[in-house]
Amino acid sequence: MKDLEKRVDSYLDYGYEFLGKLIKCASVLDEYKENSDAPFGIENKKALETLLEKGKNDGFNVGNVDNYAGYVEFGSGDTLGILAHLDVVPVVKDEWKTNPFELVFNGDKMYGRGTTDDKGPLVASYVAMKMLKDEGFKPNMKIRLIAGCDEESGSRCMERYLRIEGEPKMAFSPDASFPLIYGEKAMLSYDILGNLGDDVIITLKAGERYNIVPSKAEMTLKVDLKKEFLNYLKENNYKGEIVDDKYIAYGIASHAMAPDNGLNAIYILFDFLSKNSNSKLAKFIDEFYLWDNHGKKADYYIYDEEMKDLTSNMAVADIKDGKIRLGVNCRCPLDECLELIPNALSKITSKYGYSYKIVSGSKRHYVSKESELVQKLLKAYRSVTNDNSEPITIGGGTYAREMTNAVAFGPCMPYDEDVCHISNEYMTLESFKNAIMVYYLAIKDLAK
Repeated sequence: MKDLEKRVDSYLDYGYEFLGKLIKCASVLDEYKENSDAPFGIENKKALETLLEKGKNDGFNVGNVDNYAGYVEFGSGDTLGILAHLDVVPVVKDEWKTNPFELVFNGDKMYGRGTTDDKGPLVASYVAMKMLKDEGFKPNMKIRLIAGCDEESGSRCMERYLRIEGEPKMAFSPDASFPLIYGEKAMLSYDILGNLGDDVIITLKAGERYNIVPSKAEMTLKVDLKKEFLNYLKENNYKGEIVDDKYIAYGIASHAMAPDNGLNAIYILFDFLSKNSNSKLAKFIDEFYLWDNHGKKADYYIYDEEMKDLTSNMAVADIKDGKIRLGVNCRCPLDECLELIPNALSKITSKYGYSYKIVSGSKRHYVSKESELVQKLLKAYRSVTNDNSEPITIGGGTYAREMTNAVAFGPCMPYDEDVCHISNEYMTLESFKNAIMVYYLAIKDLAK
């Protein structure tokens, strides 16, 4: 292992330089333009072109799948897929201590949007492939790094890729945590819809994506509650302000799979309204959602011993012109939730004269812990870390769920802070190096 560590050390600067180029691409989805030259925006296309150019210059075979996804590969035969993504979630720049689209080193950490999710892991995988290729490794499989441009907004990239290229025989996605993720919860996103009527709310805006706990929410009202709002913030030790006629609350962002790790700014505003107004919508939220990240108030909570709790995150608020839209994302331990949740929504929305719309849904993903894929990946992880922890299930969603024989594998160590989807995202230099070592051993063992 010391010899491998020394070889990895000689590639680290190369990896940092490549990662820096990818971080500079502000690859946040701006607008989806189906079948266009840049379906997920110019910056996503630029990130994909940066990867493919690097791969070509390094002597890999490369391919571009309609600018939806691309791949870098060597070897022949059945495909071992490494499933990573180039797109990133939006940033709130004033919450960052550094430029989110510049790779910045500070002590034992490197900061930038995508360092952990998922450009850093993509580069770690790429470096592992390059090391094997440089050493003259002759795989018995085609080793293909598959990079998509729409993982954070529905994985339309992977749908296009699979339709054209087909499924790998086996695959792992470096887009979660170690030791290994063998199960991913079912998912369902929905909108609460309705008319404001004579509600005191004029506008309420928060969030852009269903997979993030919103850290900022702002509203305008028909009545003057400025004094009450400032008192409310002070009494509850919440951060917020009034700018002109806007009531603004600041929470703490987190990944939607772990909403308890955040502080939902939407809930702060509705909690205030429920205590200081006769808002019908605030009463509805108070009865069925407020401060409940597990769907218990709305009566769709469920628990499974293996897949754990259902989580429920109110992620989006878009209230204007007399219309209500509140977007909620659920991570569900069992597929039966896909029927349970709509049944519950029918009851709670009809009570207040609102309605709901299912935006998206997918069944849970599961691969046996005893499979060859899982066992060989665990072997690689344990060889590097000497950690015998057992694989786990998560509420997050990765590309692995799009395929039959695929799991999520790293890059975050069990002791790493969860910084996905939040401001000041970073990866430790130790975790980056360890990930390269683990992926090197895993790829070599699976493809030999």
